[in-house]
Amino acid sequence: MAVDLYHGEPGSNSLKVLQAIHEKGVPFTSHYINLTKFEQHDPEYLRINPAGQVPTLVHDGRVLVESTVINEYIDDAFPGPPLKPADPYDQGLMRIWTKYVDEVFRPSLSFLAWHAVIPGLAGAMPEGAFEERLARIPLKEKRDKWALAASGGFTERELESWRHNLAEVTDRVEQALTGHNWLVADRFTLADIAVFAMAISMPRSHGHLWNAERTPHAMAWLERMKARPGVAAALAMPNHTSFARAEG
Repeated sequence: MAVDLYHGEPGSNSLKVLQAIHEKGVPFTSHYINLTKFEQHDPEYLRINPAGQVPTLVHDGRVLVESTVINEYIDDAFPGPPLKPADPYDQGLMRIWTKYVDEVFRPSLSFLAWHAVIPGLAGAMPEGAFEERLARIPLKEKRDKWALAASGGFTERELESWRHNLAEVTDRVEQALTGHNWLVADRFTLADIAVFAMAISMPRSHGHLWNAERTPHAMAWLERMKARPGVAAALAMPNHTSFARAEG
């Protein structure tokens, strides 16, 4: 059995899959992709994942992309403690959380991070280098967003909408954890993995939202998550830059 995982720093979508694969105890070969050097757009990597995104799982030569899909595959394909609830209804609740992360939490967190980070990243490059890197991004939507972020072109309405989303996410997580240790069915699931991958940076990057006074249950949950051996192993993976943590 050959399992290869191509990933960035232990943050955002890479952290999602790193948590799942460590929690399941699946032996794998790690392939680190440096996002700040745009290695996800190198020709060698694009042959594996033409979208130029991380993470990518390769199991016995078969390629899977999209972190939420990868995590469900890891849970189904390998032995180890189950990461989904047994009850179909609870599985539905779990998938509502993972969908919410993919469609609301992560994009809002990422775009705000891009707004803060990418102009400096682009400005530190030699003249023309950022544009050359930009041209290599295969997805037009992402290419356009990076260009917009680099120019400081996000509107105040967009920024405020993403800030509002993060406040909504925070309240939703705090409410779900009030009286409960985990987000779904009072047990650790892929919902916790997905939310944690984004939420770990919130006390630092958005401390006015995530703090011991405003969100005591969410803060306690973060500590429970960090104490899990699989999550701790994921967080201990090499972190060569601060970009992924800034992203989520």
